[in-house]
Parts: sequence; structure tokens; C-alpha cells
Amino acid sequence: MLWSAPAAAGDRIELGATAESAIAFARRLNPTVAAASLDFDAAFHKIGTAGVLADPTVSLEAWDVNSQGVAQRRFGVNQEIKLWGKYGLERGIAQADASAVKYQGQAIVIDLVAKVVEAHGEYNAAHEAVAVSLEIKRRFDEILALLKSRYGTTSVDQQDVIKAEIEAASAEGDVARRQGEVRSAAARLNALMGRPPLASLARPIGFRTVKTIGLSQVQQLASSANPLLALAGAQTTSAGRSKSLADLNYYPDVNLGAKYIQRRGVADTGVFQAAINLPLQYDAKDAAQRSAGAKLSAAEARNEALRLQIDGQVADTWFAVDALRKVIQIYTSRQLPPSRSSVDNARNGFQAGSSDLSLVFESERRLRAVQLDILKLKVELQSKYAELERLAGGSL
Repeated sequence: MLWSAPAAAGDRIELGATAESAIAFARRLNPTVAAASLDFDAAFHKIGTAGVLADPTVSLEAWDVNSQGVAQRRFGVNQEIKLWGKYGLERGIAQADASAVKYQGQAIVIDLVAKVVEAHGEYNAAHEAVAVSLEIKRRFDEILALLKSRYGTTSVDQQDVIKAEIEAASAEGDVARRQGEVRSAAARLNALMGRPPLASLARPIGFRTVKTIGLSQVQQLASSANPLLALAGAQTTSAGRSKSLADLNYYPDVNLGAKYIQRRGVADTGVFQAAINLPLQYDAKDAAQRSAGAKLSAAEARNEALRLQIDGQVADTWFAVDALRKVIQIYTSRQLPPSRSSVDNARNGFQAGSSDLSLVFESERRLRAVQLDILKLKVELQSKYAELERLAGGSL
């Protein structure tokens, strides 16, 4: 439940139609997410084993055993007790370790979500590329049919028919290649969701919405919600408490005990005892303290290095998203309409006999290149935006 709680949002949409439906399914059934949840479960239950009294020792003694029997029977119990707040530190270390495992699991889930978004973007682009290829094939087939009806089998313009045959065959081959890319993208998406590669998926209904958000806002989210930073913080906390526990090794612990004594012919009596260990191995304790101090310093340094790294990655990714958004807008508004017009003009001119067939094919290829370039840019934008969300610690 820790990892799959947000899944219900995608249940109302057919699987594969949107990135959200794929994300919801992957949260529930991806085995990596399940393993992360079980790791946290194990770390959480381990808290109950830390900071508790050791099992007491119960003893039974028989004294003055001879031919007349046993003169004394002693029943005793001993309990080791740590002082100076050592139990609290041990529990604190276990809690920090469990938090680290939890944040590590959250990082795994967020990374999975980013991969699913990217894979769904490729799946959607593959479907749109098939539609582009089918449309071009349809137009090339129309041109070929027009040429055959216009020239028949005459040798005067047979070269145009041959060109059209070649272009139509190339268009058909491109359709087959794009359809293969759809199946390949579907297999990758199914694998991320923990499904068989050939499992059926709904036709995608479009790319995931890319929201507009300021750089400073993303940086603030990353500093407060990025699970890797939280993981580093939990590891630093654990190292700090381990250092405090190592400092307390110079202070002694106690061992308390009691015995009940039975003797023949004499009233039963009792014995109470208290023992204290002497921490005299200072060299070993000094070494343990220095080791714990070095681990704490290393954890703090890694925490700071990670913070700087994530801050830089957020800026880098944000600028990439902003640039891709602008490039797509430019291509869509300034390249796509003229390319469509060029195709229409070339086709109308060819049908009227005022332009060459090569100009028609050239304009068609140019339009297809622009459309496919826009699809590639949209896939890259989906990938970069997913990376920005991963750095920010969740959906923006």
C-alpha cells in the first residue's frame, strides 16, 4: 500500500490509452516495486528488535552434592542493562535505517514512473508515425493509380510510373517498419508494467500533458521531496546516532542478578548481586569512535554533494524542457503549415500538368520528415519532463 496508493486514478481508463493508466498498473504489479515494499516491511519490523533488553539468564545450581544428597539449591536470574540512553540510540538508528529503506523504495517508484512515461511517449509516437506513413502510402498509391490511368503502358512517360512504383513500395516498407516499432514500444511498456510482452494494450489517445512550471518552484520541490535527498538525510541521521552510541562506549553497563537459595534444615535465603563492566580497552573504543566519526563526516559530505548535483540536474533538465517546448512550437507553427501547402501545390500542379512528378515526391518526403521530427521532439520532451518530475520527487 505504501507504493501503490495512487494507482486508483488510472483504473477508469483502458490500459495503455494514457500514461496515467500505465503508471497506475505499474505501481501495483511491477516486481521491482513489490521488492522495494517488502524491503521496507523488513526494515520496519527490525525496529522492534533494536533498543530492547537482552534476554535474561536463568541458572540452576546444586551445591554440596554428596552421598547424602544435595545440600543447597540455588535458582538465579541475571539481566544485563545498558545505561546512558544507549537503548534509545539503538532504536533511533533502526528507525533512521528504516526511513532510508522507505526513501530508497520511493526513489525506485519515481524512477519507474519516469520510465513508464518515456515508454508510453514512444508508444504513442509509434502509433502516430504509423498514421503518418499510412497517409503517405495512400497518397503515393493514388499518384501511381493516376499515372497508370493517364499513361497506361506507353513508353513515353513510363519512367514516371516506375518512379511512382518505387516510391509506393518504399512507403509500404516504411509502414511495415513503423508497425514493428509499435509492437516493440508496446513490449517495452508491458515489461515496465510487469506484463507479458505480447499482452494487449489500448491505442494511445495522445501525449501526456506537459505543464508550465518555473525553475525556482521545481528546485524547491526537489530540495523538499526528492527521495534520494531524503535517503541521504536518513543515512546521515543514522550515522550521527551511531557516532553518539560509539561515544557512550566509554561508559559502563551493569548486570543485575538475584538468587533464591534452599538449604536443608535452614530457612531459605536470597542473594542479590550487581556487576559493572569496566571499559578499559580504550584503544578499541577510540578506533570505534574515530570510525563512526569518519562515517558521519562521509555521510554529510555525500548529502551535500547530492544536493548540489540534484540542483544542477534540475536546472539542466528544466532548460532542456523549456527549449524543447519552444522548438516544437516553432516546428508546428512555421514548418508544418508550409510543408502541407507545398504538398498541395505540388499535387495540384502535377494533376494540372504544370509541375514535375519529382517535385511531388520531394514535397511529400519533406512533409513526412517534418512530421516525424516533431514526433521525435515530443518523445524527447516527454522523457525530459519525466526526468524533471523524477528530480522533483513526484508529479508536477
